[in-house]
Amino acid sequence: MNLSIFIVDDDIMLGKIQKALVKSIWPLDDPTVCHDGLSALKSIEQEAVLGKKILVLLDINMPEMDGWDVLDFLCNEPYYKNIWVIINTSSEEIADEVKSKSYAQVIAFNKKPLTREKLLKLMEQDPLVVLI
Repeated sequence: MNLSIFIVDDDIMLGKIQKALVKSIWPLDDPTVCHDGLSALKSIEQEAVLGKKILVLLDINMPEMDGWDVLDFLCNEPYYKNIWVIINTSSEEIADEVKSKSYAQVIAFNKKPLTREKLLKLMEQDPLVVLI
């Protein structure tokens, strides 16, 4: 499959849980778990330059480089059209959900926890359904 999945969350345990959840639903290549925005960008770029399509489950609230910073960076890269983002956050701020809609790469906004049912529903929507 020409799709790489990245889980970007500073909570190490949540990253492991989300990875297992993604693998149970979509048993393709192992999702890559990154615990900060900078390492996520480096890993995403390595895959993007190979022409892969990329799905990112992105937490907003992270130290140093938050999810918005990651999105701002990705939107300015030449490969931005091959990246889709699902915001996966504990934020209860309506402003965050509204802001997420200003990014073309954001295809969904999910309030944690990410469950099997929610993930199945997300994977069945465009553009992901085309890639399955």
